[in-house]
Amino acid sequence: MSAAVQARVFEPFFSTKAVGEGTGLGLSTCYGIIKQSGGHITVYSEPSLGTTFRIYLPQVAAAHGNILQRSAAAPGLPRGSETILLVEDEPTLREMAGALLQRLGYTVLTAANGIEALDLLDAHHPGRIDLLFTDVVMPQ
Repeated sequence: MSAAVQARVFEPFFSTKAVGEGTGLGLSTCYGIIKQSGGHITVYSEPSLGTTFRIYLPQVAAAHGNILQRSAAAPGLPRGSETILLVEDEPTLREMAGALLQRLGYTVLTAANGIEALDLLDAHHPGRIDLLFTDVVMPQ
């Protein structure tokens, strides 16, 4: 990544991708979440060699115990049996959200874009979708 790109990489809507291939919100969203969590992120890059992002988050005080165990065991997490159509163009986000929803008891159908979602709806599940969970900006 060039020095010019590196200087702007965390700006909202900045992207080196072609129009329609990305929103330029990924790294700016990460930056915002990290800052809100009291952390910081650094970027180091050498053109043609690669880029390294380092994320530093504050350590949770030992007095709080194991937050993950308490959260996982917390009663009252919403559960369901409905069918959700999940439409997300980023494969990692689609897989993560789908797995989480399935763990909560939902039947999850996934599509990578709007066209695929409409085809899935028409061909396999007409009238059987309880909730549409979709990305706001997608290439198709």
